[in-house]
Amino acid sequence: MAAFRLALINPNTDEADTTEMARAAGAALGDGAEVVPLTARRGVAGIETSAESLIAAAETLALVRETPDADAYLIACFGDPGLDGVREVTDAPVIGIGEATYHAMASVSRRFAVITTLRRGIPALLDGMEHYGVASRCVGVLASEITVEDLGGDSTDAIVAAGRRAVDELGAEALALACGGMTDLENAVRERVGVPATNGVAFGALLAHALWRSGLRTSTVGSLAPPPGLAGAADLC
Repeated sequence: MAAFRLALINPNTDEADTTEMARAAGAALGDGAEVVPLTARRGVAGIETSAESLIAAAETLALVRETPDADAYLIACFGDPGLDGVREVTDAPVIGIGEATYHAMASVSRRFAVITTLRRGIPALLDGMEHYGVASRCVGVLASEITVEDLGGDSTDAIVAAGRRAVDELGAEALALACGGMTDLENAVRERVGVPATNGVAFGALLAHALWRSGLRTSTVGSLAPPPGLAGAADLC
């Protein structure tokens, strides 16, 4: 079988985030797979608002249309900006890391909590869980009040503390880490809190690969049929 080629799309403009997420995806996929890292050219370094998500969605769609030869696409932002739209313009598998995380949570626990960055993002996360059908299994969403841009080594203690509260006080059995920028925190959270934890980057890459390897492609009929108004209109994105 031919080598698997995954396009990893970072909808924010932070190249360092892209590099770290591509590393994690590549490590999960192992030899015989290629990860093509793509970073948004417009927008912000940390997506925190609905307006920023709209820009990110447009950038994601543009990057997918510019990279038509990938075997699958991974949208590496927890809000999955542009996910449904991207599925309309390619029949390759498309996975968002938020979606992937919720699939993982449902597979390894009965009750999970979400650890996010800013409090203002909680309503969007709740809406997303309703969309993916997992809201009834979430015991709570805890905000660290650390911005996406400030995530890193110094923020580990705050994320771990939030995770421990979720387990001890809310009864969480697993933790959804609601940001692509939390990729390098996964192992520390798992080890120090003692429950499964993921932000969906590695798992999302493997899920995309599983769909491709199984011969499953995105449907091109009904609600996911290609939008006729975009045919040949690459400059619209």
